[in-house]
Amino acid sequence: MNRFATSEDVAARLGRPVLTDEQPRVDALLDDVSVLIAAYCNGNWDTSAPPATFRVVACYEVIRWLSVTPGVVMERTGELEVQFQASASVLGLSEAAKASLRRYRRSLSSIPLAREVQPCPDTPSP
Repeated sequence: MNRFATSEDVAARLGRPVLTDEQPRVDALLDDVSVLIAAYCNGNWDTSAPPATFRVVACYEVIRWLSVTPGVVMERTGELEVQFQASASVLGLSEAAKASLRRYRRSLSSIPLAREVQPCPDTPSP
């Protein structure tokens, strides 16, 4: 599967180049977010030319994932509080990302299965 964004796209939004030691993680996260976006957006979009929204969402999700320290599930600035857990699961699309991608997602709908009943013609009595 092709990535929806590049590390250069991420760097442009970060405002700094991606560091050499960050590059493997950024590449892996770009792969991950591209798979998640493709899975979420099951609607009709041209796979050879995905919408620009996909690039934007991919970049900002990677930046969000990079800003989270693995294992930290909560952080508070005032009165400094940090909570750790065995695994902090952040690798999923945020609600903001899902809202941005919603129009590329096939929605559920129903179709009527009953057909109109035609009246029976008058039959002569015997």
